[in-house]
Amino acid sequence: MTWLDLLLRNLWRRPGRSGFTLIGVALAVGSFLTLVGLSRGMDAAAQDSLDERGVDLVVVRRDIMEFFASVLPEELEADILRLPGVAEVSAELATLTPMGEDAHAIVAGWRPDSFEWRSVKLVRGSMPERGQHGVVLGDALAGALHADIGSVVAFSFTPFRVTGIAAFTSALNRGIAVLCLDELQALLARPNQVTMFNVRLAQPADAAALASARTEIAALRPDLSVTTTDAVMRGNKAVQVLAAASGAIALVALTMAALSVLNTLAMAVEERTRDIGILAAIGWSRARILALILSEGLLLAGLGGLLGAGLGWLGNHTLNLLVVPGGGLSARATVTLMLLALAASLALGACGALWPAWRAARLDPASALRR
Repeated sequence: MTWLDLLLRNLWRRPGRSGFTLIGVALAVGSFLTLVGLSRGMDAAAQDSLDERGVDLVVVRRDIMEFFASVLPEELEADILRLPGVAEVSAELATLTPMGEDAHAIVAGWRPDSFEWRSVKLVRGSMPERGQHGVVLGDALAGALHADIGSVVAFSFTPFRVTGIAAFTSALNRGIAVLCLDELQALLARPNQVTMFNVRLAQPADAAALASARTEIAALRPDLSVTTTDAVMRGNKAVQVLAAASGAIALVALTMAALSVLNTLAMAVEERTRDIGILAAIGWSRARILALILSEGLLLAGLGGLLGAGLGWLGNHTLNLLVVPGGGLSARATVTLMLLALAASLALGACGALWPAWRAARLDPASALRR
């Protein structure tokens, strides 16, 4: 009999108890992936979106509670463009708005001469022209709305004609709608106002030039926050609150899963006292008995972690579809979080099994055999 056969046989003695423990671990890991993954995935998705558009720095209003609440004067674009090291600047107005009955989308407004239009790879159709109420949809959003060239979509009860369908690679951009800046400003009643400025530098790979540009842009106004694309969402207070709440709930779920493993193995040790005594009597060392019970906990938690990884991916995918079509986790964020969740499940399995394993290893063989 191999070591794995022995572990499976021990756990199969009480299939119902082992099964419910496995489900508890899976639900804890799935909750962890869904909640923590949602907040981390937003950060990764925002970075991928801006990197694809060739953005190096993002300028928003400092200390905003929610990203789309940033309000900056459009004329600030000219001041940023005059700074040394700045190659191009794109003023952007963005909002999250309902589209249809069940879908929401990020709607962005760019000037016709913005460098960001160069990142738009049209599958079909053309770019919108000023004054014609045209819009370009990411392919995921177009699919969610069942829209194509010539279709009419409504933002805030105002109809816009779809002029183009774009194929982006980042998840967030695939669910975006882009129209002319002045038309979105009129739609939202925000004349000469933008949400942020996206900056492209002349030497983005030069760390000194990057730091200098950030300092000089921040010096233009005391209420400016200048961040790189990898940190654009970290200063958002709404995202910080979401991350803190998600982390707390996930921690409680993982703790409950660890206690479930502890309870299962503690009961198993109690029921198998005589068997453990026999193993000790025939020459098994305390270290080997300890390793046996720990291995059972790790196997139980590992299987639960694999099941939980699938549940977490499904939960994240569902939540992102409900909030932003096409705005799911990037592949990089998904793999990272799944590895973290599996590591967490193994850690909680080890923690839950530690006390039962220590207790089993310290059993006196003679006393155990009398049970």
